Amino acid sequence: MPKVAILFFILLFSPMITNSHAFIPVDLKTENDEKYTLIFDSGIVDIDSNFFTENDFKRYLIFGDKLEKNDILKTNSFYGIQSDSGFFSVAILTETSATNLVSQGYTVVEDFQLDFHSQNNQIQDASRIGEITGSNLAKTKYDSSGNGTVIAIVDTGVDFSNPDIQHSLARNDLNHPIMLDPDGQGIVLTNATFFAYIDKNEIIRNYSKPIPSHMTSSAYVTRDGVFLDVSQGGKGSNIPIYNSFFPQIGSSVIFNGTLTTDMKIGEDNRNYIKSKSGVYHLGVIYQGGLSGPYSKIQVVPVLVVDSFIPGVYDTIIPDLSTSWEDYTRFDLEKGKKPNYDFDFTDEKPIVLGSGKEFLVYDSNNDGIIDYSAGTFGAQVLDVYGVIKNNSTDIDDALKAINGTLLPPLDPNGEFFGLMTDFMGHGTSSAASITSRGQETYDIYNNSKKYSITGVAPDAKILPVKALWFGDTVYGWLWIAGFENNEHTWEYTGNPRVDIISNSWGVSNFPSFKASPGMDMLSLILSVLTTPNSFNDNYPGITIISSAGNSGHGYGTIGLPNASPFGMSVGATTNNVFVGYGPFKDQPRFGNTTIHSNNVVDFSSRGPSSIGDPKPDVMSIGAHGFVPSNMLKINKDSKNESFSLFGGTSMAAPLVSGSAAILIEELKKQSKDYDSFLIKNILMSTATDLQNDPFTQGSGLVNIESALNYVNGKNGTFIVYNDGSYNNIKNILEPAIEKINSTSIGFEKFQLPSKSFPMTSWFAGQLLPGDRTTTTFTIDNPSNESQTINVKPQTLSLISKIQFNGTTIVRQQDTLMNKTDTFIPNYVKLSELANQDELGQFFNNDDPIPDESSLMILNLNFEFNDFMNNTSDVYADDLKISSLYLYDWIDNNNDTKITSDELSLVNRAGSWGTVQELRVSQPNEKFDGVPLVGVYPVPTRYSYWLGDTKLNSTSMDYTISASHYEKEKWPILWSESETILVSPQSSSTVDVTLVTPTDYQTGMYQGFLTFEGEQHTVNAPISFVIKQPVIENDSTILIKGIQSDDILYGNGYTKGAFDMVNRYMAGDWRQYYFDIQNPSINAAAIELSWISNNTNLSVFVMNPLGEIIQTNVPSGVFGHFLGWASLDWLGSSIFSQGGGFYPVKNKDDTSTVLYVPINQTGTYTLLTHSTLFGGSSTTEPITLAAKFTHISAEMFDSQESVNVEIKTIPTKIEDTSEIISKIEIQDPNNVNSDLPFSTGIAVGIVIGIAIGLVFIFIIRQKPPN
Repeated sequence: MPKVAILFFILLFSPMITNSHAFIPVDLKTENDEKYTLIFDSGIVDIDSNFFTENDFKRYLIFGDKLEKNDILKTNSFYGIQSDSGFFSVAILTETSATNLVSQGYTVVEDFQLDFHSQNNQIQDASRIGEITGSNLAKTKYDSSGNGTVIAIVDTGVDFSNPDIQHSLARNDLNHPIMLDPDGQGIVLTNATFFAYIDKNEIIRNYSKPIPSHMTSSAYVTRDGVFLDVSQGGKGSNIPIYNSFFPQIGSSVIFNGTLTTDMKIGEDNRNYIKSKSGVYHLGVIYQGGLSGPYSKIQVVPVLVVDSFIPGVYDTIIPDLSTSWEDYTRFDLEKGKKPNYDFDFTDEKPIVLGSGKEFLVYDSNNDGIIDYSAGTFGAQVLDVYGVIKNNSTDIDDALKAINGTLLPPLDPNGEFFGLMTDFMGHGTSSAASITSRGQETYDIYNNSKKYSITGVAPDAKILPVKALWFGDTVYGWLWIAGFENNEHTWEYTGNPRVDIISNSWGVSNFPSFKASPGMDMLSLILSVLTTPNSFNDNYPGITIISSAGNSGHGYGTIGLPNASPFGMSVGATTNNVFVGYGPFKDQPRFGNTTIHSNNVVDFSSRGPSSIGDPKPDVMSIGAHGFVPSNMLKINKDSKNESFSLFGGTSMAAPLVSGSAAILIEELKKQSKDYDSFLIKNILMSTATDLQNDPFTQGSGLVNIESALNYVNGKNGTFIVYNDGSYNNIKNILEPAIEKINSTSIGFEKFQLPSKSFPMTSWFAGQLLPGDRTTTTFTIDNPSNESQTINVKPQTLSLISKIQFNGTTIVRQQDTLMNKTDTFIPNYVKLSELANQDELGQFFNNDDPIPDESSLMILNLNFEFNDFMNNTSDVYADDLKISSLYLYDWIDNNNDTKITSDELSLVNRAGSWGTVQELRVSQPNEKFDGVPLVGVYPVPTRYSYWLGDTKLNSTSMDYTISASHYEKEKWPILWSESETILVSPQSSSTVDVTLVTPTDYQTGMYQGFLTFEGEQHTVNAPISFVIKQPVIENDSTILIKGIQSDDILYGNGYTKGAFDMVNRYMAGDWRQYYFDIQNPSINAAAIELSWISNNTNLSVFVMNPLGEIIQTNVPSGVFGHFLGWASLDWLGSSIFSQGGGFYPVKNKDDTSTVLYVPINQTGTYTLLTHSTLFGGSSTTEPITLAAKFTHISAEMFDSQESVNVEIKTIPTKIEDTSEIISKIEIQDPNNVNSDLPFSTGIAVGIVIGIAIGLVFIFIIRQKPPN
């Protein structure tokens, strides 16, 4: 039959797959604008061209009760848990069916692909991982490298084809690989059967009698060899093929393909591939990527045989040479045809337990793998119920509704499981841990070879493919040691891994109706981490998650990474990318790779709404080199199999590898441990980066220092307190108790009453004037006494200087005078200093104060310069200038700056009105002249279409440099400032926090520093101040503060929105109201700010963390499109989902909302600066609120009275923000809640307009 090429143009929407995934610098042209042509046909198998038309299927998460009474759910659910109390299910439905379920009272949420926190184009060093993390010294001093530990990589899958990571695949006692695919992507059907007549002497002979009716065809012998009769006289053989792309592509999960060419299985009738039963099973692997450079289809014929025991199938033989020819057929010269051999005899048989389960192929016998099709032996969750009437030991009664976990290979030969990774993200995560550094790579294309060694090369990797949110919990529970048994999860007695590593997150949290940390996924993570939470024997498990890449604003850590008992990891710099690939010959990146260990601008910050200090620690995230899969993009590609990796996606696995080394050492020393001790050791031994707790946690993980503690060396100690766990538990418990544990399959699902020690102290949610005390323990494992000084500290702004300028666009470097290659506008840091006013801090030779431990450099410009508001389409014309900081050494003393004299220290490049970069210990970072670079991105960009190719224009800007030092924190008191700790002993000290009575509601942070002679611990401290609401009709006014401080503070927000980032990008602030009067059932709240171009979205949570009100409700967009909020622009070719529209419900500088209150307790209000005016780096926020009781009983039952919330603008002294007096009136002609209702109505209209504009834009052709 003729072959029909089915073409799909897949736009690369990076936000679908990136969250801990760091950006390639956004002022660098990337491949994001490219289109990839995906061709679904093959020269191997004929497929009906109509099969790959668009479908109406989507994955949904459904919650409710009475599953058995709903035919739609019983038919279409493929995984779930049910009990007498209710059920949770994942189903494939049409939108019509989903809407019908909603109308029946079920809660229906569209499932979605996870955001992976790494970089779109990946890079990593050769590699400095060992140097920066301390793993080199851990190996040298203690011979620890992760041996005997297993790390689960919950990600896009892992491709183990690269020889540098093949050794790290986790295996069981039979040496079988341990791999899990809860997405159900890796099933390979091999149920086409071919009968061969084999006599008693094991000679294959032609068979003239009719073959059994259930057989597909037979085998025959000729002088050319032994063949499977696939062509069957020209009609071909129809075989079922599993559609690994469903539900995104294709009308069903199984489709029929037609094979028309006979396939060779032997050289002659005595020399052939043996099948003890004489029944050969044939199938086709059909898989590939839907986006990016690997958006190709792999079609692999595969033979399955029973080579030892008749009827027990044990061996697969993939025809990789034929598949390679098919995969690369478009690279051939015109008129040349691929050389398909359809021959299994020249392929390598693969047997589980052989250690060689990798489907790899060397096309030219040069010893280097060219082609990878995955790893054989994955256990795949049969999410669509395709294996129903199989004869394996699977309980047929469970079918798909309870999640049938298939064996790696069906002993009857009907199917097997395959682990793949066509996105590459999971492979990079794994390789950053376990690369053994034996392969060599020409990293910088200069013929010099480098090796790439991971942080823990002797650890083992258990890959868990979880591309969809709905499958992550199954993956977590299974690897934590649970088995799904009918409607429950039962703990088997042993976790399958030591560590779970998550390099992904969920940014658009409003879709889940709860704030990060209080949402279902974060709660499950917190409980999984905690010992004894499911039963008395459950040991807990160490779970390490990337913080996210939504910085530089505060509060940008998403879910589940905000889980207080998990370990969240932020990202630091490692400039090994300079001179590599797209960074080569780009003068703005300088000429050296030496700088590292500064906080990356995109690293997500804390706090969450809970108030505990997050992230916990930091590691490398910008950037590093890792081995990649052995899969050539085209036939003659000379590219080597490594890539540049980055983001907190990289930082999390590096900390996971560090934890593996720590666990190995603890095991060698026969020391007991749990997840809390692992976290405490890593935090107590981290290197201080001189940043605030909400940015760095304790600091940069240092595994050498951690092992020093385990071995009692170098005066290393750890600290922990007894207060944090209970303070956090008290906040989480009401939300956990609301979860019906039986409905998710657990008899017990709770945080135990026993307290667990934590290094960081979350002092709780307190009232002004409250006093609270905790006990810190200092553990000294050494053989010597230690004297420890206890110092409460907080970062204090000691100076801030500015420079105003105007950009000059498209300047060229004198050395690299190339077309479309430009340099920044250079400004010496000393030019920011005003000598008359700041002479005490600065001089021309040294513009950095001696006292400065942290320098924050900002660049801000007006919103009207950032976005052309005269454009016909919103956000269709954007421009920015990014920010660089260099160490300039004038080598030839000509006073002229050239790129070969620059060493990049750090950079920042968000698509918003404020850039921010940070430098730790700035006095130690410069051998020459500190030099600022303001880089005007040379062309303008469209949010919808990317690079418009139109030249940018100049803009006015302000550079500011803020310097900080640590000073005493007067609200924290230690009972003793000096503690003597005896050898191999512990000492305790009580620490008391006294909150000032004038503190306004919000969050506060600092450190408790424990300083020894050789070692220092920085324990992060944070607490919440609540505004008490005691009386009915209480009115509250919280004045905004105009602050020069760019660090986290209350009463103002900072400019941090980033239109190409994610939903969480921007700056978040928290307000807490302690409702103590049970009669209060409503609040009217107004927030106001200064700039017309600034916009705030607001969310209010009840004491359970549930979102109960917002000024940007998602409305119909949330219901039908899964939209997070009305002001959100969604993702695009250019953006990962960080764009917002200024939805207003009152006026340009304020917003109002009505909040229902149905219980006493703490209500949390979050503000999100989705847009920022840019005239300064911060802007004050004023909040006015009235808490009251509203009910029909307030009025005479005979009267019809309407209530108006009237806003009367007044000015507040010392600020220019607008607030409101809120009055209850009795007009006859005013509808109740007018401003709020009007705001929603206007918002919906604007939202519809946004949708129409979005549709309009998407239909436009990009410029040539």
